[in-house]
Amino acid sequence: MIYGLRALPWDRLPGRGPRFADIADLPPFRRLDGVGQTSGTPLALVGLDAPPQDADQRRARAEAVRADPCPALFGNSGSEGVVPIAYFSEFRCPYCRALERDLDTLMADYPASFRLVQHELPIFGPASELAARASVAAAKQGKQPELRRRFMRTPLVAEEASVLRVAADIGLDVDRLAKDMASAEVQEELDRTRALADVFGFIGTPGLVIGRTVLNGAIPYALLRRIVEDEAAQAAPVC
Repeated sequence: MIYGLRALPWDRLPGRGPRFADIADLPPFRRLDGVGQTSGTPLALVGLDAPPQDADQRRARAEAVRADPCPALFGNSGSEGVVPIAYFSEFRCPYCRALERDLDTLMADYPASFRLVQHELPIFGPASELAARASVAAAKQGKQPELRRRFMRTPLVAEEASVLRVAADIGLDVDRLAKDMASAEVQEELDRTRALADVFGFIGTPGLVIGRTVLNGAIPYALLRRIVEDEAAQAAPVC
Protein backbone atom coordinates (compact mmCIF):
# COMPACT_ATOMS: atom_id res chain seq x y z
CA MET A 1 0.00 0.00 0.00
CA ILE A 2 2.89 2.35 0.82
CA TYR A 3 4.42 1.89 -2.62
CA GLY A 4 0.99 2.31 -4.23
CA LEU A 5 0.50 5.63 -2.47
CA ARG A 6 4.00 6.74 -3.42
CA ALA A 7 3.23 5.99 -7.08
CA LEU A 8 0.12 8.20 -7.26
CA PRO A 9 0.49 11.40 -9.38
CA TRP A 10 0.06 13.70 -6.38
CA ASP A 11 1.33 16.70 -8.30
CA ARG A 12 -1.47 16.36 -10.88
CA LEU A 13 -4.43 15.58 -8.63
CA PRO A 14 -6.79 18.56 -8.16
CA GLY A 15 -6.73 20.06 -4.68
CA ARG A 16 -3.63 18.05 -3.73
CA GLY A 17 -1.28 20.98 -3.24
CA PRO A 18 0.43 20.87 0.15
CA ARG A 19 -1.13 22.87 2.97
CA PHE A 20 0.87 23.98 5.97
CA ALA A 21 0.27 24.93 9.59
CA ASP A 22 2.65 27.06 11.66
CA ILE A 23 4.33 25.40 14.63
CA ALA A 24 3.33 27.91 17.28
CA ASP A 25 6.34 27.49 19.58
CA LEU A 26 8.94 27.17 16.80
CA PRO A 27 8.68 30.16 14.45
CA PRO A 28 9.27 30.31 11.50
CA PHE A 29 8.86 26.53 11.16
CA ARG A 30 5.71 24.87 9.91
CA ARG A 31 4.37 21.35 9.43
CA LEU A 32 2.48 19.67 6.61
CA ASP A 33 -1.12 20.13 7.66
CA GLY A 34 -3.14 16.96 8.17
CA VAL A 35 -0.19 14.53 8.09
CA GLY A 36 0.49 13.82 11.74
CA GLN A 37 1.69 16.19 14.42
CA THR A 38 5.26 17.38 14.30
CA SER A 39 5.25 20.06 16.98
CA GLY A 40 8.06 19.68 19.45
CA THR A 41 8.10 17.38 22.42
CA PRO A 42 7.27 19.30 25.64
CA LEU A 43 10.58 19.82 27.40
CA ALA A 44 9.06 18.57 30.67
CA LEU A 45 8.69 15.14 29.03
CA VAL A 46 12.15 14.95 27.47
CA GLY A 47 14.38 12.28 29.00
CA LEU A 48 11.82 10.68 31.30
CA ASP A 49 13.12 7.27 30.21
CA ALA A 50 16.69 8.17 31.24
CA PRO A 51 18.48 8.36 34.62
CA PRO A 52 17.80 11.70 36.38
CA GLN A 53 21.21 13.22 35.63
CA ASP A 54 21.05 12.20 31.96
CA ALA A 55 17.47 13.49 31.73
CA ASP A 56 18.49 16.88 33.10
CA GLN A 57 21.34 17.13 30.59
CA ARG A 58 19.05 16.10 27.73
CA ARG A 59 16.47 18.72 28.69
CA ALA A 60 19.19 21.37 28.91
CA ARG A 61 20.46 20.49 25.44
CA ALA A 62 16.93 20.64 24.04
CA GLU A 63 16.34 24.04 25.64
CA ALA A 64 19.56 25.39 24.12
CA VAL A 65 18.64 24.07 20.67
CA ARG A 66 15.09 25.43 20.88
CA ALA A 67 16.47 28.92 21.58
CA ASP A 68 18.45 28.88 18.30
CA PRO A 69 17.77 25.77 16.20
CA CYS A 70 19.22 26.86 12.85
CA PRO A 71 22.95 26.31 13.53
CA ALA A 72 22.29 22.84 14.93
CA LEU A 73 19.94 21.96 12.07
CA PHE A 74 21.80 23.29 9.08
CA GLY A 75 25.35 24.11 10.17
CA ASN A 76 26.89 26.88 8.11
CA SER A 77 24.39 29.12 6.36
CA GLY A 78 25.55 27.95 2.93
CA SER A 79 25.05 29.76 -0.37
CA GLU A 80 22.35 32.35 -0.89
CA GLY A 81 19.29 30.92 -2.63
CA VAL A 82 20.13 27.31 -1.66
CA VAL A 83 17.46 25.61 0.49
CA PRO A 84 18.94 23.51 3.32
CA ILE A 85 17.45 20.07 4.02
CA ALA A 86 18.14 18.46 7.41
CA TYR A 87 17.66 14.69 7.17
CA PHE A 88 17.26 12.50 10.29
CA SER A 89 17.78 8.80 9.68
CA GLU A 90 18.37 5.43 11.31
CA PHE A 91 20.22 2.62 9.52
CA ARG A 92 17.63 -0.01 10.51
CA CYS A 93 14.68 2.06 9.29
CA PRO A 94 13.18 0.60 6.06
CA TYR A 95 11.35 3.84 5.24
CA CYS A 96 14.69 5.69 5.35
CA ARG A 97 15.99 3.54 2.51
CA ALA A 98 13.08 4.56 0.27
CA LEU A 99 13.36 8.23 1.25
CA GLU A 100 17.10 8.28 0.58
CA ARG A 101 16.48 7.13 -2.98
CA ASP A 102 14.02 10.01 -3.34
CA LEU A 103 16.51 12.47 -1.88
CA ASP A 104 19.17 11.24 -4.30
CA THR A 105 16.72 11.82 -7.16
CA LEU A 106 15.86 15.26 -5.82
CA MET A 107 19.49 16.32 -5.54
CA ALA A 108 20.12 15.04 -9.08
CA ASP A 109 17.09 16.93 -10.44
CA TYR A 110 18.00 20.18 -8.61
CA PRO A 111 21.80 20.04 -8.16
CA ALA A 112 22.24 23.73 -7.35
CA SER A 113 19.06 24.40 -5.39
CA PHE A 114 19.36 22.31 -2.20
CA ARG A 115 21.95 21.38 0.41
CA LEU A 116 21.55 18.13 2.37
CA VAL A 117 22.67 18.00 6.01
CA GLN A 118 22.84 14.49 7.49
CA HIS A 119 21.73 13.77 11.08
CA GLU A 120 22.16 10.27 12.53
CA LEU A 121 19.38 9.39 15.00
CA PRO A 122 20.04 5.86 16.31
CA ILE A 123 16.91 4.56 18.05
CA PHE A 124 17.18 0.77 17.64
CA GLY A 125 19.90 -0.19 20.09
CA PRO A 126 23.65 -0.84 20.10
CA ALA A 127 24.08 -1.74 16.42
CA SER A 128 22.38 1.47 15.36
CA GLU A 129 24.44 3.50 17.82
CA LEU A 130 27.66 1.95 16.54
CA ALA A 131 26.79 2.60 12.90
CA ALA A 132 25.77 6.19 13.69
CA ARG A 133 29.11 6.85 15.40
CA ALA A 134 30.96 5.41 12.43
CA SER A 135 28.95 7.55 10.01
CA VAL A 136 29.65 10.77 11.91
CA ALA A 137 33.33 9.84 12.25
CA ALA A 138 33.60 8.98 8.52
CA ALA A 139 32.46 12.52 7.69
CA LYS A 140 35.76 13.76 9.12
CA GLN A 141 37.54 11.83 6.34
CA GLY A 142 35.10 12.94 3.64
CA LYS A 143 33.64 9.45 3.17
CA GLN A 144 30.34 9.56 5.03
CA PRO A 145 28.18 9.01 1.89
CA GLU A 146 30.19 5.94 0.86
CA LEU A 147 30.02 4.40 4.34
CA ARG A 148 26.31 5.13 4.65
CA ARG A 149 25.58 3.45 1.31
CA ARG A 150 27.44 0.32 2.43
CA PHE A 151 25.60 0.24 5.75
CA MET A 152 22.26 0.66 4.01
CA ARG A 153 22.98 -2.34 1.78
CA THR A 154 24.25 -4.75 4.47
CA PRO A 155 22.85 -6.11 7.75
CA LEU A 156 24.21 -4.34 10.81
CA VAL A 157 25.92 -6.16 13.65
CA ALA A 158 26.79 -4.66 17.03
CA GLU A 159 30.48 -5.29 16.54
CA GLU A 160 33.15 -2.67 16.00
CA ALA A 161 35.38 -5.11 14.09
CA SER A 162 32.69 -5.57 11.43
CA VAL A 163 32.23 -1.82 11.08
CA LEU A 164 35.97 -1.32 10.70
CA ARG A 165 36.16 -4.03 8.03
CA VAL A 166 33.54 -2.17 6.00
CA ALA A 167 35.43 1.07 6.59
CA ALA A 168 38.69 -0.49 5.36
CA ASP A 169 36.93 -1.74 2.22
CA ILE A 170 36.06 1.81 1.17
CA GLY A 171 39.49 3.23 1.96
CA LEU A 172 38.95 4.84 5.35
CA ASP A 173 41.81 5.17 7.84
CA VAL A 174 40.40 2.68 10.36
CA ASP A 175 42.69 3.70 13.23
CA ARG A 176 41.59 7.30 12.89
CA LEU A 177 37.97 6.22 12.46
CA ALA A 178 38.02 4.13 15.66
CA LYS A 179 39.56 7.03 17.58
CA ASP A 180 37.01 9.51 16.22
CA MET A 181 34.09 7.16 16.97
CA ALA A 182 35.04 7.29 20.67
CA SER A 183 35.67 11.05 20.68
CA ALA A 184 33.79 13.70 22.61
CA GLU A 185 33.22 15.58 19.34
CA VAL A 186 31.25 12.71 17.79
CA GLN A 187 29.26 12.30 21.01
CA GLU A 188 28.43 16.01 20.97
CA GLU A 189 27.08 15.75 17.44
CA LEU A 190 24.88 12.77 18.33
CA ASP A 191 23.65 14.61 21.44
CA ARG A 192 22.86 17.65 19.30
CA THR A 193 20.86 15.51 16.88
CA ARG A 194 18.92 13.96 19.76
CA ALA A 195 18.17 17.45 21.09
CA LEU A 196 16.87 18.50 17.66
CA ALA A 197 14.70 15.38 17.52
CA ASP A 198 13.28 16.26 20.95
CA VAL A 199 12.54 19.83 19.90
CA PHE A 200 10.94 18.96 16.56
CA GLY A 201 9.06 15.94 17.87
CA PHE A 202 10.85 13.25 15.85
CA ILE A 203 9.92 10.15 17.80
CA GLY A 204 10.86 7.97 14.83
CA THR A 205 12.61 8.13 11.48
CA PRO A 206 12.82 9.39 8.83
CA GLY A 207 12.57 13.04 9.74
CA LEU A 208 13.06 16.05 7.49
CA VAL A 209 13.32 19.79 7.94
CA ILE A 210 13.19 21.27 4.44
CA GLY A 211 13.83 24.96 4.87
CA ARG A 212 11.03 25.84 7.28
CA THR A 213 8.88 22.71 6.68
CA VAL A 214 9.03 19.90 9.24
CA LEU A 215 8.07 16.35 8.22
CA ASN A 216 8.16 13.08 10.15
CA GLY A 217 7.71 9.86 8.19
CA ALA A 218 7.74 8.81 4.54
CA ILE A 219 5.90 10.81 1.89
CA PRO A 220 5.49 10.28 -1.90
CA TYR A 221 8.22 11.73 -4.08
CA ALA A 222 5.78 13.96 -5.96
CA LEU A 223 4.69 15.54 -2.69
CA LEU A 224 8.30 15.88 -1.55
CA ARG A 225 9.07 17.70 -4.80
CA ARG A 226 6.10 20.04 -4.34
CA ILE A 227 7.29 20.94 -0.85
CA VAL A 228 10.87 21.64 -1.89
CA GLU A 229 9.68 23.74 -4.83
CA ASP A 230 7.48 25.74 -2.45
CA GLU A 231 10.45 26.27 -0.13
CA ALA A 232 12.64 27.37 -3.01
CA ALA A 233 10.02 29.96 -3.97
CA GLN A 234 9.99 31.58 -0.50
CA ALA A 235 11.28 35.15 -0.59
CA ALA A 236 13.26 35.03 2.67
CA PRO A 237 15.63 32.30 3.87
CA VAL A 238 14.54 30.30 6.89
CA CYS A 239 17.65 31.15 8.91
